[in-house]
Amino acid sequence: MNNVFKFKVAVGYCIIFYLLMVYKLFNGMLLFQLQPVFFFVRSDISSWIFMQTGLHQWVFNHKIGAILADAIFYSLPLLYLLTLLFRPKYALAVAVSMVLLNWMYVECYSLYPIVLIHWHTAWLIFPFVFLGNKPRTFSLLFEGLRYFFIFFFFSSGVWKIVVGGVFYTEQMSGVLLFQHTEQLANSPEYWQTRFFLWMIRHTWVSQAVYIAACLLQLSFIVGFFTKRYDRWLVAGFLVFLACDYLLMRIPYFEVAALLLPLLLTDRSIPQPEKTPGVAA
Repeated sequence: MNNVFKFKVAVGYCIIFYLLMVYKLFNGMLLFQLQPVFFFVRSDISSWIFMQTGLHQWVFNHKIGAILADAIFYSLPLLYLLTLLFRPKYALAVAVSMVLLNWMYVECYSLYPIVLIHWHTAWLIFPFVFLGNKPRTFSLLFEGLRYFFIFFFFSSGVWKIVVGGVFYTEQMSGVLLFQHTEQLANSPEYWQTRFFLWMIRHTWVSQAVYIAACLLQLSFIVGFFTKRYDRWLVAGFLVFLACDYLLMRIPYFEVAALLLPLLLTDRSIPQPEKTPGVAA
């Protein structure tokens, strides 16, 4: 079996995954570094099923549980990469383990009212690509992830129109006020607080940023029809991540792995040959 492209994808996944691990480590965001005092119960069936196991309570009450959870979660991508390199026949078993254990870790991590579960969409969905044991299946799953990401980002722009945010001149100003209430109250003289306050007061500037973000998200519709502009879409998304962090203080970097289908293309799968006598 030709695993060259699969290995390339796994390397890209590991690079992004471990760069984010280092970022979280130095910002005190790993599970064992958090100090939650209560759980945030979500009204979805998967979270309810997970909470029936009681694992989140065990991790909460035992520091070693959080350390163990971090160790397992952050070892799986490297284990998959090494298995793919030296023991390819066991790669599927590792991929299945990654799908299950990633779900358990993300469920536990996001039950603490510090992060949101959709920040970790990439770690929940991407491992399903590795379940493709055959090259063709893997490529199709990887291609499907590309369209999921495009829809994921494009639909956010549609939602801004549906709820009328782009038509309300004080929408972004209100969002900034809500997002930074504590900082505005506790650190009014800090340079970043002054910047937020300036944006809140100048509603036309903040609303222009909101509309620009909406247009950027809507522009991803082009990805449904052609791959010609994928590099531009990647650049646009990276700008969005940077602005989201600077303006909203939201570290949305975890979804960066979903950019891989826009950056990598499997050229080893031959295209279907044209049938003689049939017009192209």
